[in-house]
Amino acid sequence: MTLFEYINDNIERIKFDVKIGIIPCTLIKHYQIYRMYSIYRCQNMSVNDAVFNVCEAFSVDKSWVFIIIKKMQTEI
Repeated sequence: MTLFEYINDNIERIKFDVKIGIIPCTLIKHYQIYRMYSIYRCQNMSVNDAVFNVCEAFSVDKSWVFIIIKKMQTEI
């Protein structure tokens, strides 16, 4: 199970943990970025085009999006 799958399956619990301060709020932002990237990839968009569109939507650097993708695809 990847980190993205875990968050996706337990999103309500994760949101509660963020609210009480156990988990950093950046995890939700990373989840949203990866989710948008995943949607673009499902639309048969190339990796670079998907990353570019995510960068534009979230106003983040391209290298940061690649770091988030790698993090969300790690096995837990």
